[in-house]
Amino acid sequence: MKEYLNSVVDEASQILSGRAASPDAVLALVTRLHAERQFGPARKLLERISEERAVVEDPKLRLRVAHKRALSTYKDPDLPTETRLELALTILQAADDLKSTTNQETLGQAGAIHKRLWGHTGRERHLETSLGYYLRGLYQGVRNDYGYTAINAAFILDVLADLESPESVPQNRQDDIASERRLKAKQIRASIVEALVPLTQEPQASWLNETWWFLVTIGEAYWGLEEYARAEQWLLRARQLPSVPDWELESAARQLANLFQIQERSDTRAGQGAAAPATAGGHVQQPTSSREYARTVLKSFLGDADAALSSALRGKVGLALSGGGFRASLYHIGVLAKLAELDLLRHVEYLSCVSGGSILGAHYYLEVRRLLRSKADAEITRDDYIKIVQRMSRDFLKGVERNVRTRIAAEWWTNIRMMFCSDYSRTQRAGELYESEIYSRVDDGEGRRPRWLNQLKITPKGELNDFNPKDHNWRRANKVPILVLNATTLNTGHNWQFTASWMGEPPAGTDSEVDANSRLRRMYYWQAPRRYENVRLGYAVAASACVPGLFEPLALPNLYPGRVVRLVDGGVQDNQGTSALLEQGCNVLLVSDASGQMDDQDAPSGGILSVPLRSNSILQSRVRVSQFEELESRRRGGTLTGLMFIHLKKGLEPQPVDWTDCPDPTRSPLTTPLTSYGVQRAVQRKLAAVRTDLDSFSEAEAYALMTDGYLMTEEALEKTCLGFEVNGGPRAAWSFLQLEPLMRERGENTPLLRQLNVANHLAFRVWLLMRKLQLIVGGLMLVLLIWLGYSLKVRWQQPLFKLSLSWTARDLVFSIGSAVVVLAVLSGLSRFTKYRKTVQEILIGLGMSTLGFVVARIHLYIFDRLFLWQGRCRYLLDAAEAAPQDDKPSRTSDVTAMS
Repeated sequence: MKEYLNSVVDEASQILSGRAASPDAVLALVTRLHAERQFGPARKLLERISEERAVVEDPKLRLRVAHKRALSTYKDPDLPTETRLELALTILQAADDLKSTTNQETLGQAGAIHKRLWGHTGRERHLETSLGYYLRGLYQGVRNDYGYTAINAAFILDVLADLESPESVPQNRQDDIASERRLKAKQIRASIVEALVPLTQEPQASWLNETWWFLVTIGEAYWGLEEYARAEQWLLRARQLPSVPDWELESAARQLANLFQIQERSDTRAGQGAAAPATAGGHVQQPTSSREYARTVLKSFLGDADAALSSALRGKVGLALSGGGFRASLYHIGVLAKLAELDLLRHVEYLSCVSGGSILGAHYYLEVRRLLRSKADAEITRDDYIKIVQRMSRDFLKGVERNVRTRIAAEWWTNIRMMFCSDYSRTQRAGELYESEIYSRVDDGEGRRPRWLNQLKITPKGELNDFNPKDHNWRRANKVPILVLNATTLNTGHNWQFTASWMGEPPAGTDSEVDANSRLRRMYYWQAPRRYENVRLGYAVAASACVPGLFEPLALPNLYPGRVVRLVDGGVQDNQGTSALLEQGCNVLLVSDASGQMDDQDAPSGGILSVPLRSNSILQSRVRVSQFEELESRRRGGTLTGLMFIHLKKGLEPQPVDWTDCPDPTRSPLTTPLTSYGVQRAVQRKLAAVRTDLDSFSEAEAYALMTDGYLMTEEALEKTCLGFEVNGGPRAAWSFLQLEPLMRERGENTPLLRQLNVANHLAFRVWLLMRKLQLIVGGLMLVLLIWLGYSLKVRWQQPLFKLSLSWTARDLVFSIGSAVVVLAVLSGLSRFTKYRKTVQEILIGLGMSTLGFVVARIHLYIFDRLFLWQGRCRYLLDAAEAAPQDDKPSRTSDVTAMS
């Protein structure tokens, strides 16, 4: 199969390179390319021949080429989504006026394009337009296009009826509209059956009995009429045809599953179940319920594959892990823990990560890769995913406790290297530390060796070597997650993505109507320049977590002609990571957002730096709100069938503030001390303010964040928000849940709150927590000041000391001149050696390699260890146990109230 694909693509490349080929030969090759889903090369071939004289002068051939070209264009994944859809409509319009045409192929493609526009934008008007084109095609006769436009018109009518809601339409009117559309859909399907079934008996149309899409059209018509026994007969006839492309089977199964779910929701709204078919018929025995029978038919159509049936009914599940430093990483562990308990992690097909989410997401991906390569699909259970997250909660915290941020500065040699090597920076050193301190703990045989992103593609045990998760995941019970590490391109301002297969700016999200910047086309690693054929996992993660101002951008020179690509934190462009999931067609989104949300301030600073920083926070907050509103809009519009969106300020209601001397002060809202997910509001506010840094996190901080993510996910998924049932087992033995009682504990000075009160500080946390340390260091400082004062008094009386303070003008000029010469030499050295290091960077490097690394090591080996020691959970639990007995009943009552 792979050899055949390569030969087809090679033949297309030869023609594009100048080899002569007739229009008929190109059209035949395009048909083969479409069968292999190679729409990009097909589009380019058709663009080339569309202006040839033979095509221009032959109206039928010109229209045929336009149809193929429009199809190739709107299905080409290398073009921006909205751009390719609008371009396809332009191609159709140029060849056949869309306002007046009666050509069913043109109308069918126009309807399909507008249906995709609805899926992309969530705007119902595109669905209505799609219906208009399909109905016009239907009116030209069902037999003329063998039911293509008719069956799609019926499906769109059912979708529109399903979208009708009491919130937007009065109840009585809503029932009339929905009922009319459902009735019309049934009438269309009945006309399809009436027109097409007799065709199969006519000798001149016997070829239709061997045509996949024709048989499936009849099967879907019966399916929509809820005559499942007859639908089964036609669907199984189609299923038994040889050489049916896997993607066509998946597409048909998802359409039938969507229709089935619409019918189920219609039954629920009507308050009754559907009647069972009158006769069983078919190839399977009919259960008592028609819906159960429909499931059995669909499963039979899919070859009795439970996993494929489950995938068709559920849709594509995507998980987004936001940025927010190690705070976000630790919070996401709690989310993963609950998803593992609910047996949802096995269904995740896309894992989109940003910044701190990327650091953790790469760790999770390595663990899943190890599992899928060691166990066959049927051998993997819910407990395997629970064990993965249990290991991560232990190993990731150990890596975090190594203090990546400070360790970058604590090594003399790496500081020297960063100072003089143009292609080495703190960002790359951070990536190496992610690998050595965190990812090396994954027991996959790689140890502390560098991990190359392009070598991390997963071929699960028992699958063929050409396994592609995008095409083959739907058949598996345990999906192979596609890892997407999101960064931001400073060159264009667009999203940049690293995966195990390719890197670059994705076409989605680049809207030429409002964005005229270039798009740096994504490339497969085997297509990249030689030096970029291998990309380190740690470097890709570091680019995604490259906080502007703290780390230098990751530079990729000569990847594109005349450009130096510079990548920074993915959170600059999309801190939630949801755009990648929407781009890949996920219709069930699990969004874990632990990003830094803007707080309110009583007296914001008016300083020259504070104002732009605060303004940027306001801008980022607005972007975040817009993204959430877009997701909600898509959910209401039906393009998302499920959405879970949790964040660190969930359940914290905003408080109204009255003006001075307000005559009608606002009453304090009656709120319980606990949030709906069982965390004291004071604790939750402190967790939302925890630093978004890459330094050490104590066990108490880490476990509190993990528990918080776990409890929020637990509460969110108790509701029916995903569009399918979530069935989980009992709670697993999570070590972080030992802090759950303390997170419910009342009081303003609990042991946990004392720990969290300093968790927002970037430095000196251990000093603020340990009174003894403050007293000891304060005493030493006092002794030092006394000694310095005494020494100064003694030396002031010595003549030598007085001479050293008596500088002449010549001394002053010499000192200034020496400093200028040193700076000039450093600057010249920088330009001469093409190191691209500024004087400032060189001076910082000198400072870090002489004094800075000493200070960093003192911090690592003394103060950091003290901070981790005093933040042990056992210390907090013992302190809570030793608290006055009056506090303990309140903790018990809170737990009882929540249960």
